[in-house]
Amino acid sequence: MKAGIAFALFMAAACSRAFAHSAPQSIVKIEFLPHSVRAEILVPESELAFATAAENASLPFAQYLLRHLAAETSSGVAWTVAVRAVRNTRYLEHPYLLAEVELTPPAGASLQSFVLVDDVVTHEVRNHVVMVLALGAANPRFLGALQYPQRRLAIQNSH
Repeated sequence: MKAGIAFALFMAAACSRAFAHSAPQSIVKIEFLPHSVRAEILVPESELAFATAAENASLPFAQYLLRHLAAETSSGVAWTVAVRAVRNTRYLEHPYLLAEVELTPPAGASLQSFVLVDDVVTHEVRNHVVMVLALGAANPRFLGALQYPQRRLAIQNSH
């Protein structure tokens, strides 16, 4: 798991340079579990402040997150999204909020394939990028990035 986290952080740093944007970026780290998908959502506080100010959002972060984060089947059926914990952290000298989120597919839907919907910051901060990574014991990988206007990313577990 430590190797996966190191890889995710390396990819996030490398990709942020590739997008030539000096502001901190968001990172979504996905882990496929037997009955759900666990996601760690890292959102830089500075960028979140711009997004929530423009939206006049004074909700606690967990409630705000549920307004801007979703998962669904490829045919559009919603998954259940639950925020399990939120805490402050730091990454590359920037303060972040880290949310631990559980995504559960509807009955009969595949756990291995879904669409991630995320515009936590990008709906207001148009140059913000969200990196999406899959963590696996042996094979962590970069799944894609979201930047306005794109807010949907097809996820496939091809372990």
